[in-house]
Amino acid sequence: MNLCTVLVAVAGQAAPLDGARWLQWLTQQLEFDESRFHTAFAGAGRRLGRAAIGSAGAARLAENGVPWSSASGADECGRAALVVTALGALAADRHVPLVQSLFRTGEVRERHAVLRVLTGLPQPARFVDIAIDACRTNVASVFEAIACDNAYAVAHLPDPALHQMVLKALFTGAPVGRIVGLPARITPELQRMVAAFTSERRAAGRTVPDDIHMFFPSRSA
Repeated sequence: MNLCTVLVAVAGQAAPLDGARWLQWLTQQLEFDESRFHTAFAGAGRRLGRAAIGSAGAARLAENGVPWSSASGADECGRAALVVTALGALAADRHVPLVQSLFRTGEVRERHAVLRVLTGLPQPARFVDIAIDACRTNVASVFEAIACDNAYAVAHLPDPALHQMVLKALFTGAPVGRIVGLPARITPELQRMVAAFTSERRAAGRTVPDDIHMFFPSRSA
C-alpha cells in the first residue's frame, strides 16, 4: 500500500464521511491542476476537520515508514496526502519549489502537514532546507512538527543543524525523547554541547530536563 493511500485512509477514519470521500476523489486524479490543488490544500481544514488521528492512525503511518504524531488532525493527514499526490503528477524539478512555497506561505497547520510528510516524499534529502527553516521557527507546534515524532531530522539534517535542533528542544521543553532515532546521532560533540547546557542551567538554579540522561547512558547527567 503506498503512502498516499495510507494517509487518505488514516485521515478518513477521523474525518466526516463527506470529507473522506472528497479527499479520496481528489487523490485519485491523475493530472495536477494548480488552482484546484491550492484551493483543496487551504480548504482541507473545513472539509476534513481537526479530529486527532489517535494512536492507531499514528501507528499505521509509522508502519509505513512515516512516524507521525497521534495528536495530528485529519486535516493535516489530508493535506499531506494532497502533497504526495501533487508530486506524483509533477515533473521532479517542480517538487522542491512547490513544497517550499507551501511551507513558507502556509498557516500553522498547513506547515505541520508539510513537515510531517517530508520523509515520505520522493528523494527526501532535497527538502533539507525546509527542515532547517522549520528548526528556526518561534512557533512551538511548527518546531515540534519537524523535531518530534518525525524521522526526517535525524535521517537528513547535517550535524550542526541537528545539534542546534536538539539544544532548542531542550531549551524550550520540547520532548527530546520523541526525536525519532536520536540515539544513533549522539556524538561526542553533541554530548559536549548538552553537558554545557546542563551546567549553565544548574548554575542559574534552573531545572534540567529529564531527557538529559539519554545523552549520557553510562552515567548520571
